[in-house]
Amino acid sequence: MQFNGKEIIEKNLGFNNLEMWKQCEILKSIVTQTIDTKEGRGKNVRIYKKYKHNTPQEVIDRIVNSCEYYKSLYEKDMKAKEVGSLEVIKYRFDYINGEPKIIIDTVKVLDANGSYMKFAKLQGVVKYLSKYPITFKEL
Repeated sequence: MQFNGKEIIEKNLGFNNLEMWKQCEILKSIVTQTIDTKEGRGKNVRIYKKYKHNTPQEVIDRIVNSCEYYKSLYEKDMKAKEVGSLEVIKYRFDYINGEPKIIIDTVKVLDANGSYMKFAKLQGVVKYLSKYPITFKEL
């Protein structure tokens, strides 16, 4: 699979973008482990870092590219799932103590683009009613 001309790890069946990102981060933490290696003797000792595992550089690059790719997909998904507005779709008018009231049963949660996200009961969204624009579906 390609990402901006770079090779990436193919998505595992049943994994979403977050799970693939976590999996790639685990692989990256393993293949990029380093150990200190000494070279020389006495005062001429030089210490440098060396990969702990003998992994080819192409594989390391592929894992790093995959981390970036799945992270960007996950962040894009999260932006799309931000609540944009609420639409009251199930409601009725009633008189309580002689005063007209609106009784709300079900609210549809929409994303920033106006696309459906999920249905919610009123008690689940009461604290968000003042934070988002609300529309009423015509009866």
